[in-house]
Order: sequence, then structure tokens, then C-alpha cells
Amino acid sequence: MNTRFAVATHILAYLAHSQGQPVSSEVLASSVGTHPVVVRRLMGNLREAGLVQSQRGAGGGTILARPAAEISLLDVFRAAQAGETDLFSVGSTNPNENCNLGRVMQDTLEGVLGNAITAMRAALAAVTVEQVMAELSERLAGQCPEHSG
Repeated sequence: MNTRFAVATHILAYLAHSQGQPVSSEVLASSVGTHPVVVRRLMGNLREAGLVQSQRGAGGGTILARPAAEISLLDVFRAAQAGETDLFSVGSTNPNENCNLGRVMQDTLEGVLGNAITAMRAALAAVTVEQVMAELSERLAGQCPEHSG
């Protein structure tokens, strides 16, 4: 299962929470529960998409490139997928053109799944990283103090 979208959303939420203070890939990896190399690779995609900026040197790290209210989850999804923008990867298949079923399968799946893909994109476009932060804050506020860290 591809976790890049979930990890990218986690990273951006953490950066939004840090309020402009640079965060290292090691700190982000610790929060996400993965290796810093995974975070750094994904950070390259987020940087190319204009969602984050890196600062080098002592006290350096990564910050959001624009306000969390201006980053939709669709932006995050597109950056995290890095060239795999087809949710179900129907276009990536190579069915046998000499097979009656194979010849029409790709068009059939694209037709059947088209509405789902459109709905998913609309749903992601309607939610910002700032809204994710608000939801996180709400959930954290409902926890006992010893579980809020």
C-alpha cells in the first residue's frame, strides 16, 4: 500500500504546527515513524511542488513554502504521487489487444472509475492543511494531558 500521501500530509501538518520554525528530517521522521531517508525523498517532491522550502546550515530544516490555508490535500496528493496521478493506475496497464476482453478493459475501467476519481479529487481540493491542523487540535484537546505529547 502506498503511504506517501499520508506521510506527506503528516509532514505538512507538523510543519504548520511548528509555525515557521525549521524542522529537520530526523524530527519529522520520528513523528511520522519512518526513516529520515524516506522523509527526505518525499520532501524533494513537496519542494518541487512548491509546498515546502529548505533552509541549510545550523538551525536549518524545512518550513512550509506558503500558508497552510493555501495548501489543499489535492496539492499534497499530487506532490506525493510524483507522476502517478491516476488514482487506480488504470492507464498504466498494458492489456492484450488481441484479447476481446483486454481490448476494452482499460476504457471500461476508466469509465466506471471516472466518477470516483473526480469525487476524490473534489473532496481533497476542498480540505486544506489548515483544516487538518484544526481537526488535529480538536482531537488533542479531547485527550488527557499525559497523552497530548
